[in-house]
Amino acid sequence: ARLRGITLPDDVACHIANTLDTNIRELEGAITKLQMESMVDQRPITMDMAVEAFPAAAPRVSSETTVQDIIGTVTEFYGVRLADLQSKRRQRSIALPRQVCMYLARRHTRHSLEEIGGYFGGRDHTTVMHAVRSIETKCEVDDEFKSVLEALEDRVRAPI
Repeated sequence: ARLRGITLPDDVACHIANTLDTNIRELEGAITKLQMESMVDQRPITMDMAVEAFPAAAPRVSSETTVQDIIGTVTEFYGVRLADLQSKRRQRSIALPRQVCMYLARRHTRHSLEEIGGYFGGRDHTTVMHAVRSIETKCEVDDEFKSVLEALEDRVRAPI
């Protein structure tokens, strides 16, 4: 907010942070929304304005898929360790589960490509894009793999 020259009281900033996900784009959007409302109504940004714009969030539903859920499901299925997925090793027995994780994270979370890569040893966004494409291609030519992937997706989406 300060970088954009917006005066945002601390209590308002805390309310926004507690109400929304920690995704930076959502936070920036919320600040922009408050700024626009402030300009239209010609009044300063207040806690009342923030509560009206962003009512207190209901407790987060645990059915929202996380990268950790995906990693847990895939490591259990393939019998690999998290350390293996995060390593620089390129063995097929590790690369395939890593690519599956990246594919599922892209499909079932709202993380950016770069954020997803960060979970897997700091890989960059192009690596995640390659993983997604590789898994999609493998599904097109290998029906058995496609069935396995669908089963993993069902496990990931299943409520705990």
